[in-house]
Amino acid sequence: MSDLEKLVRRRMQEEYAKGASAEEIAKVVRDIFNSIDLSGNRFDAVAVQATRDHE
Repeated sequence: MSDLEKLVRRRMQEEYAKGASAEEIAKVVRDIFNSIDLSGNRFDAVAVQATRDHE
């Protein structure tokens, strides 16, 4: 499992534990993927930063 997959799973579990709706969880996941720069090899670091920005 890649770091990105781990990140997405962890964030989904965190949101679910907080009682977030499916729509709210989907928005968090969308935000992560929308913030990733797939043109380079640093996408995991960008995703981590996006996660921190969302909180």
